[in-house]
Amino acid sequence: MVTTFIALSILLASALLVVGNLRMVAVDTFDAVATYTRRARKNGQLIRHIAYFALWLMIFIMSYT
Repeated sequence: MVTTFIALSILLASALLVVGNLRMVAVDTFDAVATYTRRARKNGQLIRHIAYFALWLMIFIMSYT
């Protein structure tokens, strides 16, 4: 019972921190994706990385259907 309460408290605190800083999280995520895309395009590996991402996304989706 105490362990469950502690786990739920940590989960709630984490969720509140993320929701409270949602704009900052979105901006940081966008910057990271934009930087990654720019580097992958510059190195000529963008198509390969998109295909790899699509493969893992397909595996993930098929495991839940």
